[in-house]
Amino acid sequence: MFTRVRFYRSSPCSASIVEDSFGYLDAPVERIAGADVPMPYAANLERMALPQVEDIVRAAKRVCYRSVPMSASASA
Repeated sequence: MFTRVRFYRSSPCSASIVEDSFGYLDAPVERIAGADVPMPYAANLERMALPQVEDIVRAAKRVCYRSVPMSASASA
């Protein structure tokens, strides 16, 4: 659900890390962003559009090789 990342502040930061420190990385840099939908006004829909704590934890575990691959966890 949160796969399309563009035009965010993390882009230059992650690009710099990959360019300058690629040899030191044990896993690829992964950015987390909101869903590629217009921002809703309803609070319940807004929570679905923005990354939540569970999404961040899932991504952190994925780059630490402690969970299932992205394709299997995207449906969760």
